Amino acid sequence: MYDYHIILDLEMNPVSKDNKQAYKSLRKETIEIGAVKLDKDFNIIDRFNIFVKPQYNHQVTPYITKLTGIVSTVTMKAPYFEEALQSFVNWIGDTGLTRIYSWSNNDLHQLKTECEFNCIEFPKVLKRWLDVQKVFPKMMGLYNDRRQIALKEAVQYFNIKIDDKKVHNALYDSELTTELVIYLLNGDYKEQVKCMRSFTQSCSKPQNTIGDLFGDLLKQFAD
Repeated sequence: MYDYHIILDLEMNPVSKDNKQAYKSLRKETIEIGAVKLDKDFNIIDRFNIFVKPQYNHQVTPYITKLTGIVSTVTMKAPYFEEALQSFVNWIGDTGLTRIYSWSNNDLHQLKTECEFNCIEFPKVLKRWLDVQKVFPKMMGLYNDRRQIALKEAVQYFNIKIDDKKVHNALYDSELTTELVIYLLNGDYKEQVKCMRSFTQSCSKPQNTIGDLFGDLLKQFAD
């Protein structure tokens, strides 16, 4: 149904407490946007990466620099949020039906909050959004796990290798999420579910088909 699938990740920096109104309303602001674009057949066709200059903190905090590798000398040369967001929207384009994917809904909340605080209209192309972290445990049959699964844990179900030195880079994290999304969109994840069930399912219970277990979730991905 969708012509394009955009897998997004953001990196953020704390708002300075000196900016009282911004700190109260925002707490954090985007300093990097990374994304991967898939076509309707789930092929990677493009990547996007841009740094964002913080408006409400004069520097990237040491903790964020240690976590992400992003330093103030890089963000100070970058565009502010409104311009960076517009560049991202232009990259997505408006030539077809598009859905956005992210690991958790934190990025969606962040973008909406920053748009509202800065009096920017939230882009229409970003309104179709799916939280992969929310649907992943259900699609994998992890019903007894009530935790929010971290991306680094989720990729292990498919033996996706992680470069720990690149984690918390917006583009790299979006690429990791993309690998998961492709498995979920093309249905290849079902083989992994079968392997997992073969170790955990009681032989005395009747076996359900994958369609019985995950039909509604598959429909959610397809719609």
